[in-house]
Amino acid sequence: MTFSEKLYKSAGLAFPIVAIGAALVAAGVMDPYLAYVATSWVIFGLLGLSLDIVWGRGGLLSLGQTAFYGLGGYFGSVIALNFGPVTGNTLIWSLPAGAAFGALCAAALGWIIFFARMGPLQSTILSYTLTLLLWSLTQSFQLDVGQASIGGDNGLSNIPGMVLGFGGDAEALGPVAAFVVAIVISALVYLLTRWLMKGTFGRVVDCIRIDAQKAELLGYDVRMYQVANFAYAGAVAGVAGALFGAWANYLSPSIFSVQEALLVPIYVLVGGLGTLSGAFVGAIAVGGLSYWLGGGAVGGQTTLILGVVLILLVLFLKNGMLGALGDLWRRYLPDTNAAARDTGTVSIDPDVLESLLKDAAAQAGPAKNLATRDAFKRFGGVVPVNRVSRLFEPGRPSSLIGPNGAGKSSFLKTCVGIYTPETGSIHLGSDEDITRAPIFERVRRGMGVKNQKPQVFGSLTVFDNLWMAAYARTRDKVAATEISEKIMGMLGFTNQASVQASVLSHGQQQWLDIGMVLCLAPRVILLDEPAAGMTNEETRELSSLVRILARYTTVIVVEHDMEFVRTLEGHVTVLHQGEVFAEGDIDTLRANDRVLDIYLGRRAHV
Repeated sequence: MTFSEKLYKSAGLAFPIVAIGAALVAAGVMDPYLAYVATSWVIFGLLGLSLDIVWGRGGLLSLGQTAFYGLGGYFGSVIALNFGPVTGNTLIWSLPAGAAFGALCAAALGWIIFFARMGPLQSTILSYTLTLLLWSLTQSFQLDVGQASIGGDNGLSNIPGMVLGFGGDAEALGPVAAFVVAIVISALVYLLTRWLMKGTFGRVVDCIRIDAQKAELLGYDVRMYQVANFAYAGAVAGVAGALFGAWANYLSPSIFSVQEALLVPIYVLVGGLGTLSGAFVGAIAVGGLSYWLGGGAVGGQTTLILGVVLILLVLFLKNGMLGALGDLWRRYLPDTNAAARDTGTVSIDPDVLESLLKDAAAQAGPAKNLATRDAFKRFGGVVPVNRVSRLFEPGRPSSLIGPNGAGKSSFLKTCVGIYTPETGSIHLGSDEDITRAPIFERVRRGMGVKNQKPQVFGSLTVFDNLWMAAYARTRDKVAATEISEKIMGMLGFTNQASVQASVLSHGQQQWLDIGMVLCLAPRVILLDEPAAGMTNEETRELSSLVRILARYTTVIVVEHDMEFVRTLEGHVTVLHQGEVFAEGDIDTLRANDRVLDIYLGRRAHV
């Protein structure tokens, strides 16, 4: 790795260090009023960070971050008012309390959003509705809690400032000192967030944003990760709210206003969506520009000019200020994706494959059967799966064939859990009923699935795709790395380890997807048209792979290509209009006029 590459990767780590250093230098010469105003920009940046966690990294535009911000601010301030006098130090009470309450409220909303499987638009609307509801309720909500008095429209006043000392004589910090403390607290929260997002939790969250279904097909409990990420973002917003209360010494219902809610996405977009540090850059840029324009520099046209500048920034810097800087920097870095052009035809070593499969069997146990009993699935007037009963066993491949619309993929998705059968049952292994089990639970019990189109995480490297699959099974970083390297070597992707999966050809993505399935060491493997997009030579290699797999696992292949199915030398089931039409070996079926009729669209013989 070159010095430029190392510097690029560590830029995010340098951001808080530079920010703290600059704050300490500025503290000696900074105007107290400017320091007071700039503190609010830092707090807004922290609020923007909470949105970047759920939007830039999680993929959900939440307009409810100001709700958790306000709730955390009110709750943390109430705690500080009542317990601050005991210790003198107020922040040790308000910040943890604000974080805990923000996380709790966010977890409750996240549970509703993600476990109800709401779409992106509905989720955004619901989060925005919560903010508006709180704005309306707090205007008339009145409550006395010890020394704290919430007075509806009058808000919550007399909130103690930022006090770091202990004892009854401890005093609130001045504007400059408070500015430095706000930056230090924000830097610590940012570093914690960066560590979290660089770790396995953040990598799983990234995968869910890219392709939630694929993440679940690897065995990750997608909804729990989404709720956890949402709750953490709520905690960050709660910290920002509590810090704002200590800065302003006052909170009012306006903290939940429409204007506040819509400003937060602007901070994130201006700074750079998904960059984490961009939220602070955007908040400081917008706040600083407003401060300069509001000082009389433009003759009272502050709002107009600020709006025009923001529109231009969003239009011409689509990745925000830091995103544009990163794009410029990457031009001078080596192109890791150039190695994609050097990928040759996959040639699998049978001995290496068998060694991997023996190791997998030793760790995951013997192959399992898969059985369906009268599985039935209807979509309106269409019945793609019509009381199908089948038993799939290891030893030789099982193939499902039939013309387009025969119900092959629908039957496979019913086995996987993408579709839930209305009647009938599905059993895995020693009669484990998995009919209602979620997808990730089926995968954890030994099911590996490759859907019709290759599903890879395009913005991740080849190695990272395999690693995420291996880690889902092992939950061990070292073991996941070892498995990934073995699978990568077997597929001939060693030289393409750092290549983004999105730049691979369609056939290469098919092989990478199959490699991800193998990383799971499944006891039952379901492959939906795995040969699509492959060359003749690759198809021959795939046929060899499937035959070897069938010696150690139960393999089910959905195909419409009879010639490819013939090379598998397995048991074949023909589906037609959602029902089992015929079964046997492929040569017998190819000689069956009734089977040829449905493939050619002719009327079946009576």
